Amino acid sequence: MSKKALLGGAVVVAGVFAVSPYFTGSALETNLNEQIAALNAQPAYKAEVVKFDKGYFTSSGVIHVTLDLGTMADDTNDLPERVEFDLNFDAQHGLLLTQYNPGIGLAAWKLSFSGDDLRKFVKWNDDEAIYQMTGSIGLFGDAEYRDWAPELTSVENKEGIAFNFSGYQGQGSVGQDQVAYSGGFKDMTVSIDDKARFKMSKMNLELNAQTSLAALLAGTVYQGTSSFTIDEVSFEDVEMTQPLVLKGYELTSRSDINEDQDTTSIVVNQLLKSFESSALNANDIHFDMSMDNLDIGVLEAFQQFAAKQDTATDPAILFEQQTAFFLDQLPKIIDDNPNFKIDKLSASLEQGDVNADMVMQLADVDQLPDPIDDQVFWLTHINSEANVSIEKPLALWLAQQQILVQLRSQLPPAQQDPVQMQQIAEQQAPLVISTFVQQGFLTEQDNAYVSNFTMQDGEFVLNGNELPILQALQQQ
Repeated sequence: MSKKALLGGAVVVAGVFAVSPYFTGSALETNLNEQIAALNAQPAYKAEVVKFDKGYFTSSGVIHVTLDLGTMADDTNDLPERVEFDLNFDAQHGLLLTQYNPGIGLAAWKLSFSGDDLRKFVKWNDDEAIYQMTGSIGLFGDAEYRDWAPELTSVENKEGIAFNFSGYQGQGSVGQDQVAYSGGFKDMTVSIDDKARFKMSKMNLELNAQTSLAALLAGTVYQGTSSFTIDEVSFEDVEMTQPLVLKGYELTSRSDINEDQDTTSIVVNQLLKSFESSALNANDIHFDMSMDNLDIGVLEAFQQFAAKQDTATDPAILFEQQTAFFLDQLPKIIDDNPNFKIDKLSASLEQGDVNADMVMQLADVDQLPDPIDDQVFWLTHINSEANVSIEKPLALWLAQQQILVQLRSQLPPAQQDPVQMQQIAEQQAPLVISTFVQQGFLTEQDNAYVSNFTMQDGEFVLNGNELPILQALQQQ
């Protein structure tokens, strides 16, 4: 290769590096405005660029954010109606990036919230913002970022409230058709003198959405997975004989899209490894549920509908509006034969184990009934099956607890003798269970009481015995 060619190539490369910062700066401003517009489409949020200075190699600006708490909860008496704050934005334009997230790319940026007004409540390093995010945009438009909050401790106060937070760390990436994020903190504690104490340890969350960031912010249904875990949560106060301790909480979800049918399926699984309190100890508490054949158009329409509702409106009016929405969408809902399942509901207690599952499906509805609330019609088009198994010692204990609750509600406090009440509960509990067995609600199977209920084409069967529910309704 000749020296002229080498020199020419070098000139081209130098030209690209010299000219590109201007164009990437303009593109960055456009992208920033697009993201703010998407955020403003969300209920309760409003953001506005109140200042933006674009230079050749760098840009800076201020974004004013308003959070309307009045639209997020029915009762905000203890909270301000509106929270406002400024985010500082700084960026370096590519292609050679030396700040925030060094490397080769279109831009590197930093977003920060100083939080100085909060220093009268909590303390952290003087040279840090209370929240920061830095990231970069690659040559092909993909972005990666990380965010963090510093370690916080409460300022001494007359209420005796002490707060300690280990700090937060997160990281994520944004591509054309994927958004990923993970983050968490080590521990957080809140205490009031020696009267009460709350602690949360090792919180982590993860999101992997197979969609664009714009579509995610717009509330479209997407395919992906998420998880939320907490290692331990505990609470205690001076009136408690034993702290309340929850360990090993896990929530995972998965959504899958059937593009041919324009439907989605959602799976949500929850696990609590242990629950400890003065009243109850339990292990391996599972609640796994799934929903199939959900119309995507209906879900997205409901998200837009819910975003426009004002929670300050009378609850009765809100209910009427929601009912009207679902009645309008009902033809689309039933067309896909949606179903709901409790795949696993179980727990292990000192007295024994309990297991349950259920499936319910709306099927073969060709046209809606008139009137729409025709109970006989809907019961003939809902197919369902439910199973429950409770080990006998646990069933006996649960019956005792129910009797104790009734006694406490019936007897004046002065007449409540714990020893006598426990004796009454132990005497009556076997009779209660025996009655359920005689009436066919429970059957005995080895060391457990079990129950099976099916509903198919309008026929109701409980533990092998047909129930005349439909006939009774038809006679009304």
